[in-house]
Amino acid sequence: MTHPLTRTLFSLGLTALATCLPAAHAAPDGTCPADAEQQLYDMETSIRQGTQKDPVAIVTMAEWAIETCPDRPDAQAIAATLMSAAVRTTNDLDVLDRYMTVMLTAIRQSDYAWNTKQDPSVLKQADGSEASYFGYSTATGVLTGTALPYLTAMAGSGRIHPAISGEPLGICPYADHSDSRLESEVSLWDKSIKGKNGDPIFTWAENRLTALHAACPTHRHDLDFYLARLYGQEVETLTHWNHNYMEAMNYGSGGYYWSNAFAGDPIFSEEKMQVKKAELDAKARPLAEKAKPYLAAFFYTQPGEDRTFDTKLDAAKVWRDAVEKLDAAPE
Repeated sequence: MTHPLTRTLFSLGLTALATCLPAAHAAPDGTCPADAEQQLYDMETSIRQGTQKDPVAIVTMAEWAIETCPDRPDAQAIAATLMSAAVRTTNDLDVLDRYMTVMLTAIRQSDYAWNTKQDPSVLKQADGSEASYFGYSTATGVLTGTALPYLTAMAGSGRIHPAISGEPLGICPYADHSDSRLESEVSLWDKSIKGKNGDPIFTWAENRLTALHAACPTHRHDLDFYLARLYGQEVETLTHWNHNYMEAMNYGSGGYYWSNAFAGDPIFSEEKMQVKKAELDAKARPLAEKAKPYLAAFFYTQPGEDRTFDTKLDAAKVWRDAVEKLDAAPE
């Protein structure tokens, strides 16, 4: 099964807007007007209708919004959507790299500008009716549906964007007042890297989460958990063995056999099981060492802090137990 973050650039539909108009379009005025969201949405509508296919015009409009309306969350969400159209006009990695930076900036600024008390923008639709525009969920959809898949597809083609290279981020892409979008990002990484230690995508997830951990002090407790999960669930899977019994499968072992998610075929000999176990334990140990500081930080409780309802504790205990069991096992 193809993982969500490993789709190729071709499958992402790069040819969707491949026919480009030659004329460049001037950006709107250099100040953020009251109808900025409507201007941006009209551009999005023209893209959907197929009347706007010029990446220069699309990117110019998005960059104008990013520069002049940074505190308008719906404007930033629409700018991110425009960039999700722009990336589908090229497979040039240099151009894509720049487009991704613009897209990620719009997504970040939408997160910083958004608050729970704001009313949604009311925007005129193509048929003349009006409808509320919910920019927060839209920008989150661009992040998980376009930005992250493109970042990994580009990396698979040899261009590793700074967002997943492990370089310092400089600024946390997620505002202090919400962790919802961070959770959406990390959930997508988690779905894509389970059992993938050693694959490039695991390294890109590791790079990203480590950079977020350094750049986002307000979200560090959650990121301690996410990094503990990144490594800990691999340790738990690599070291977890089942001793099974099947009466109809007697190969001189009395119907008993051993199984492990990474071991491949069932193993009927205890001697062979121990050899395979030693091999998988050796793979797990470096991951366990990486998990330890994040597990320790996650389980640390401030004096007077009540974590009775912390639903993440039970999962983290499984990973901690796996790490401690591995420590106790002979090398």
